[in-house]
Amino acid sequence: MKLSGILYFSLRLPLLGISLLLSSVLMADGGYYTVIDAQGRVVNLPKESSPESPPGDDTEYLSEQQIEKKIEQYDQDNPSFYVWTDADGRVYTETYDAEAEQAAAAEVENDAGAIIGWDPILAPPFRVSEKVTTGPCCGAFADEFQLVPEPFKSVQLFDPVRYRSFPTSTGNHRAWYFEVPEVEGDLQRFLMLRLRGASVSVDLIALNSDYQPLYYSTSIPLDDYPETWHSVGYQEGKVLIEDDAVTAFVLYMDMQPAEDMSLEIRWADGQSPF
Repeated sequence: MKLSGILYFSLRLPLLGISLLLSSVLMADGGYYTVIDAQGRVVNLPKESSPESPPGDDTEYLSEQQIEKKIEQYDQDNPSFYVWTDADGRVYTETYDAEAEQAAAAEVENDAGAIIGWDPILAPPFRVSEKVTTGPCCGAFADEFQLVPEPFKSVQLFDPVRYRSFPTSTGNHRAWYFEVPEVEGDLQRFLMLRLRGASVSVDLIALNSDYQPLYYSTSIPLDDYPETWHSVGYQEGKVLIEDDAVTAFVLYMDMQPAEDMSLEIRWADGQSPF
């Protein structure tokens, strides 16, 4: 009996400690928060007051508001940035504007207004820096651009060997050059690109009417469509234009394939027709 009593008492001690700890935590309602000091004691402190360190504890306890201010100050002192390389191999470092990105995302209020399957999206918050736009790029190729004048009507460009090569830091690349008209009103434009021939990877530069770069997208997404009884196989890319200043494009390949290539271009304004 004495042994069982001792065992019972020894089992009750940890259970008693757990119950006291839980009761201390439960006592902290919405106006308090619970901390455990260096001696293992549970302390409930009002949220509106800055917690003080218990005697013998050098730890600095911060309120929720103080922590949020410290995080905000850290973000201001250490802004996020990203590094990217343009078509000529120049490396740029730009600050990431989280507020601008969130504002652009907030323009789509719900899933019903979202446009799925179009990438890249050419919208002003995603433009290249001003010094890239004003730098030398594509004005020397003005005579190469082919106009795609009417919406919903395709224009076919044949093998890019017929056009001037586009120079980059990795060498000269076979490229297509084309333009689409500006549209009146605040309308989106949808650009569909179909490449026939070998499977390739392509980069896209979007330009303004002065042939200055506004956007640069590497390896744009291309969906593969296999050959069928009524059509040859092709790759398809879809670009959403939400920037009225965009009027011209350079589309160039990472390498020149052995077989002939062609590019079909079709665009529309307003609602997606494809």
